[in-house]
Formats: sequence, C-alpha cells, structure tokens
Amino acid sequence: MTTIYFIRHAQSDSSVREDPIRPLTEKGLNDCALVTEFLRDKKIDAVLSSSYKRAVDTVSGFADAAGLKVETVENFRECRFGSTWIDDFNTFSKKIWNDFSYSQPDGEPLSELQTRNVVALNNALTQHKDKNIAIGTHGTALSAIINYYDNTYGYDDFMAMAYIMPWVVKMYFVENDCAGMEKIDLFQPAQTPNYDECKVHTADLGSLKAYRFVVIFSQYKNKWLYCRAKVRDTYETAGGNIEQGETPLEAARRELYEETGATKFDITPAFDYSVHITTAYSNGQVFFADIHELGDIPDYEMAEVKPFDTMPEKMRFPAILPVLFDKMQTWKALWKS
Repeated sequence: MTTIYFIRHAQSDSSVREDPIRPLTEKGLNDCALVTEFLRDKKIDAVLSSSYKRAVDTVSGFADAAGLKVETVENFRECRFGSTWIDDFNTFSKKIWNDFSYSQPDGEPLSELQTRNVVALNNALTQHKDKNIAIGTHGTALSAIINYYDNTYGYDDFMAMAYIMPWVVKMYFVENDCAGMEKIDLFQPAQTPNYDECKVHTADLGSLKAYRFVVIFSQYKNKWLYCRAKVRDTYETAGGNIEQGETPLEAARRELYEETGATKFDITPAFDYSVHITTAYSNGQVFFADIHELGDIPDYEMAEVKPFDTMPEKMRFPAILPVLFDKMQTWKALWKS
C-alpha cells in the first residue's frame, strides 16, 4: 500500500501577484512547523512538491529535518486562473466548480487542472510504490484530485477548506486504486469523526472511486433485517470496510454472512454513496440482498438480527442510513419494474 500526504501550503502573501514566486507570510512561515511536526513520525520516504515557492517552502522544513530532498513536479502546480487578478475569488470559484470547462480567456479550466494533477499523482504512485510520500500542493489543485476520486466533492466542500492553510489530505492506494481519503486540520489535530454532522450523497452505481465501505439493505420474508452489535443498543444495516484485495461485491457477501448469518441469498449492487465528515471523505457501494435462508450469527460483533417493516427508531448513523434507505426504496421500485 502507498500512502500519500497531500500538504496544502501555508498562508501566502496575496500582495505578490506572480503565482510561481508568491511567498509565505510570516504566519505561514511559522505554521510550517505544524507540517514538520505532523510528518515527523510518518516514516516519509520521499517529499515531492509543486514547483511554486509557497508549496516548496511549506514542506522544505520537514524535508531538511528528515534529510530528504524536495523533488519539484511541475504538473502538481496550482490552477492557472488567468493573467487578470481575481478580486472576488469566491464567486469565481463557484463558476469553475459548477462548470469544469469554464475559465478566463487565458486561464485553465478545472478539467485540465485535474487531468495534469492526476497524471502527476499516477507517476508518483509508480515511482514510489508501497512508500510513504509527502506532496506539497495547493487548494484548488488538491480539491480537483479529491473530486477525481469522489465526484460529489464540489464548491461547498472546497469552500470549507479554502481558508485552512496548511491543510492535509491523506490518501491510501493499492496499486493505483485509491482505497480511502482522510482530512487532517493541523490546527485541530484531535478532531474525531462526527457522523451526526455530515453530508451524504448518493450517486449512480460505479460513478465514484476510492470505495471504503459497503452497506447492505437486506430483506427476509418481506421484512427489512437490521443488526445490533454486542456493544450497542442501536440497530444498523449489515456492512463494513472493504478489506484489501476485496471487490465491493465480495465485501458485501462477507459482511452479510458475518453480521446476519445469511447462508442463501441473492445480492445485487444498487448505487454508490459518499459521506463527507469532519475527518474524511468516505465512499462506498450500497447493495440489496434478498435472503432465502438464515443460520446462526457468527460469533463476531453482532448480538442479534431483527426484522422491521421499515427503519428502526433507535438506529446507528441516523444522519446517514435514512438517506440511503430512501434511495434504496426508490431504486428497488425501479429495479422491480
């Protein structure tokens, strides 16, 4: 597995209009210490960066401390917004996120920015396979990479991090396939996942990448089955992490058996979903299972499986599962027709 830490640069001096040479502010220079401290115990094997000064300077302190050289990669540079300075960057950002082909006359659209950054990323994955890499980058460039793996990431997500500098996104890769994305606010490093405040998106089957989870809505004798874990009093669907080397379908089959005891069933992939929380962008696939026979629940984490006519009132992930259940009911009605 290859692990990449994308380091969005620290605060830069916007009075310098020339993008390649824009320096960090005094605050930005001081905040680079957060990057150095964060990366200190990550066993980094290589440090790459956009060629722009603010990105290089953000990671060079760590590189020097670790005895590593910063390798600049031109394709990791920030978006070329155009020769005209943009005073209202928020309005401009909304335009480019709403239309990936939009740009100023001499600027670069997000589609081109995304393509060259992903090319640079794939080259880095090939060159540094199974290593830990730090990459100095930029806000829009990094967001375009995130969007490549999760196309539900858009303007609102971009604006949520636009003024956090420096900022970190950690990505895991098996070969060139992204297996997960975490985000780290270096100013609040102790943040924990908050599933009560999240954004849930559903998408067409196979339209996302970087799948981490599977969710299985299952029926047995025309009742919806929900599980209760030994350590909780709330109910949830069968589902969980996709293990290394598994396809989503293989993970769904395994989780369904482990958490319900289903021994005979038909299982069908239905749609993709994405959940954006404080600490991660998590993608997955949702499945429908028609269970024909139930055996004993394997002695793993679940204590019981219980039938319901609809969703249980006392439910785990109350901000997520209702959204997926509504989509499942719509999908199932269309699938049956």
